Amino acid sequence: MLFHLFYKQWYQRRVRGTKGFECSGVVGENVTELLNKSLAKFKSTSNVRVVALANDTAGTQVAGSLKYPNCHCGIILGTGTNAAYTERVSNVSKLPGTEGNVIINMEWGNFGERGHLADLVTVHDATLDSRSTNPGRQLYEKMISGMYIGDLVKLELLSDGRCSEALRQAISPVHIHGRIVSSCIKSHTNVRQHFPEATEDDSKLVQEVATAVISRAAMLAAAGVVAVWKKRGRVPFVAAVDGSVFLKDHIFAPKMRETLALLGCDVTLEIATDGSGLGSALIAATA
Repeated sequence: MLFHLFYKQWYQRRVRGTKGFECSGVVGENVTELLNKSLAKFKSTSNVRVVALANDTAGTQVAGSLKYPNCHCGIILGTGTNAAYTERVSNVSKLPGTEGNVIINMEWGNFGERGHLADLVTVHDATLDSRSTNPGRQLYEKMISGMYIGDLVKLELLSDGRCSEALRQAISPVHIHGRIVSSCIKSHTNVRQHFPEATEDDSKLVQEVATAVISRAAMLAAAGVVAVWKKRGRVPFVAAVDGSVFLKDHIFAPKMRETLALLGCDVTLEIATDGSGLGSALIAATA
């Protein structure tokens, strides 16, 4: 598959940080130029030159295309979430020319900023968002990704009258990592290992809530894929997927595939392990 690759200055400028990360002196600047200037300062990296700036979703899609020629989408479902897809250059007004295809980095984690997810946002989503470092932004990501699903589980447990006081006090001051949520779904024993204070009823409740949060995340991620499928004319294609939530949570991927089938979406999800690294190398090799 052949893509047009564009490395214009305006295309490489950083707009803002996400997931609580920020770096002074970078917003609005050409990231590639900054990297090259910094590398040139040190003898050990003076012979290194950045020739391409690629989002991990674009890298995942390019890596997927090596194995699956019909790969037209790259998805990251891990600590954060994002997607890229193949678009005709003629449909992109900011790019010159009308021939060929280009990979579009969607930054879909920010979907919902203008209120499009209002009907799906729960009181716990709103609470998590208000307490985050970037309120009102990355709403879709906060409903799906590993960085946030643990805190959504915690908020639901704290508000549920069935949760024992001992467990309530244990989880209240801590951040619950997404991998703990995935582990708890597997067995009551795992719940007790992570939360020794949990009673038998608590263990059942934790599993119930964790399953609901992960299942909703998978269904929302599938809805994003359906939107891409519709944008591309409802033709079948492969989506390459990388990220810890998709790869390691044992119910996320099956639920996502189940939802795609339920919605009649003819998209095949294929794993692209370290797709962003491999894909970035391929992009750099063609620059």
